[in-house]
Amino acid sequence: MILTLFGSFIVFLLLGLPVAFATGLASLLVVFTEPIVQERLLITRTFGGMDSFTLMAIPFFILAGEVMSRSGLTLKIVDLAMALVGHIRGGLAYVTVLANGLMACLSGTAAGSAAAIGSILIPSMIRQGYNPRLASLTNAFGSMMGPMIPPSMFMIIYGSMAGVSIGRLFLGGIIPGILIGLALAVLVSFLVRRESFKVETTKFSFRQVGISLRDASWAALMPILVVGGILGGITTPTEAGIIAVVYALFYGFVIARTLSFKALRELTMAAAITSANIMLVVGFAAVLGTILALGRFEQHVMDGLFAITTEPMIIIVILIFTLAFIGSVMDEVSTAVLFVPTLAAIGQQLGFDPVHFGVVMVLAIMTGAVNPPVGTLLFISNALARLKLSDILVQVWIFLIPILLVNILIAFVPELVTFLPSLY
Repeated sequence: MILTLFGSFIVFLLLGLPVAFATGLASLLVVFTEPIVQERLLITRTFGGMDSFTLMAIPFFILAGEVMSRSGLTLKIVDLAMALVGHIRGGLAYVTVLANGLMACLSGTAAGSAAAIGSILIPSMIRQGYNPRLASLTNAFGSMMGPMIPPSMFMIIYGSMAGVSIGRLFLGGIIPGILIGLALAVLVSFLVRRESFKVETTKFSFRQVGISLRDASWAALMPILVVGGILGGITTPTEAGIIAVVYALFYGFVIARTLSFKALRELTMAAAITSANIMLVVGFAAVLGTILALGRFEQHVMDGLFAITTEPMIIIVILIFTLAFIGSVMDEVSTAVLFVPTLAAIGQQLGFDPVHFGVVMVLAIMTGAVNPPVGTLLFISNALARLKLSDILVQVWIFLIPILLVNILIAFVPELVTFLPSLY
């Protein structure tokens, strides 16, 4: 049954079907060929998988991020990053990393950060003489902080499907997200030494930092309201998403006055389409997950891993590299939705803290977003830099190294993830 499921799934992918339909058709084939699987499973589990109050938070956070970006807060975040590190040689590269980290507090998604920050800073870097490949890769990998620093759409998906506290996952991702930014900053410090571009002439000014902090204060307040509400037991993740939307609309219409009802219609439609794509994958993945459970897939995976080694830390490293490989042929949302239930069961059997294991797996899954040939973040940044995927294939491996090292570090040092949740 499992061989039929995955065999047909791979065939449908090779035929060019979207992941959602490949998942649904592969599940349908098993329903028709395996007597143990009842026909009604396809309908009940598809709608049952989407019928989740927690998952309702996803469209709200997506819409809030879209509204905040259109309202002009992205520019204020870039200005703050520029005031802090723009005076350093190679400053625009550091600004890109820092701005993506700050944007993570608003967008909740890597793609949202990559598009919002990249559209401003990639052209600026290229005009100032930076290599377009460096500009594109710095933005793509910097945006990986989006799913780690709260609020995070991926933490919501993982928490809802694995039964792990979303608030604790939010807290657990903060230190790893910061470590990603620091690791990229160190890498950039070496790479910019080889670049020949105009040295930044701006000077550091505490006054300018103060002005930028004041202008960006509205951006800083939203994650405090969202995460604080969830951790304080005042709101659920879905209610926090609604608050984020109301907050973003208030800023856009009342404070900044940069939004119009026409723009709001466009943003709502864009958020709806993005959310529908995700929920379609979630629905069909629920059927696939049920079939995998009937076939005891997680036990087969465990048996295979134990055949290699019985050391839990080696197993988790194997999972990290396996998920990075899967990400090279499948987008990160589909990878998360399809494999989270199995991964959560494996983590439980190995005795890992569920929050620690969840954060490690989320980062491993997100590595696929910067892993060719699928690499959605690479395509977003390359489009802004007007590059082809083949233009950055050699350099992308240099950027992958610090991300994998951070992932392995937080796997071997659980306190980096569990320290902040332990205070909650």
